[in-house]
Amino acid sequence: MSAGKKNATVFDIARESGVSRGTVDRVIHKRGRFSLETEARVRDAIRRLGYSANLNAAKLASRKQRHIACLIPKAKSGEYWDFMNKGLFAAADELGFNIDLQMFLYDQTSIDSFRKCSARLLDSAPEGVLLNAVFPNEVTAFCHEMDKKAIPYAFIDNKVDGVGNMLYMGFDTYRGGALGAYLLTLRESPKGILLMRVKRDKDQRGDPNRVRRQGFLDYISEHFPGTPVYAVFIDPSDPESIRPTLESFISEHPEVHHLATTNSRIHLVAPFLSAHRDFFAVGFDNLERNLAALRDGTVDFLVTHSIMDIAHECLRLFTESLSTGEPPVRRDHYVHLDIVHRLNLDGYDI
Repeated sequence: MSAGKKNATVFDIARESGVSRGTVDRVIHKRGRFSLETEARVRDAIRRLGYSANLNAAKLASRKQRHIACLIPKAKSGEYWDFMNKGLFAAADELGFNIDLQMFLYDQTSIDSFRKCSARLLDSAPEGVLLNAVFPNEVTAFCHEMDKKAIPYAFIDNKVDGVGNMLYMGFDTYRGGALGAYLLTLRESPKGILLMRVKRDKDQRGDPNRVRRQGFLDYISEHFPGTPVYAVFIDPSDPESIRPTLESFISEHPEVHHLATTNSRIHLVAPFLSAHRDFFAVGFDNLERNLAALRDGTVDFLVTHSIMDIAHECLRLFTESLSTGEPPVRRDHYVHLDIVHRLNLDGYDI
């Protein structure tokens, strides 16, 4: 590829330097992790191709307004999807692209709510769609509708396979679940594991953590064969029932001293764990209430990532692909997972 190529894009830089599109973006914007050798290769490609991030951004921003619809769960303040919502709007403001971001927020305990939201979304005639995958079957059907209408779409945080999404931005959910199982069993071999799950829709068809949970279960099955894993469901809408539910379980299984959850709500069982300090507990996501449970010693580890970075990078990649007409170099974009413990908790935030 010759030096000084006109209108070089980040995709050109990625191909020239032999790295991913996401790595180029991290180097340009000094965001996230990359080696000095990688930075040198990317900077050299930028120089040889005559790429200008500011000129490229201005070029993209000057194009027509991009109507992007987001189909994600509604959430209360401080919950996971509340931060994702805020992160997407912050990214739309920061990126400089002419983005019209419209939220279609559904109740993740109701399939009917998802169906109504997705129908309204299609009526809005978006140029592109960002979504997650709480209800696998319904999401798959919705994706097939978007495929028929040739609407580009991307998954954020979790996904379903076998559909025509342009990209996925999040972490490797299966390996994330396996990592949680590894951390849970560091101290001692478990005699049994309490896997805390939350009640969602009445038929329990909403299951965004199914792949992460499978990674967890497969790790336990491989490394601790024969160890029972008990799924105990709690009701977030009835917090007073949570501790009695868990107390009832351990009265029947006093040998169990390991607890994990593959969702973001380990804080819901913090009162129980506070009364049972002999439990070893691992959860996911650095919500403030989870960090508080980690800080006071009721939770031992959190497996987490930057929610705001996922929102920012997903919207950046998706909007640039819509603007240039070039698909991302890779379809799946995985972010780093962090392991948070009391020893590295200070200064850690969303």
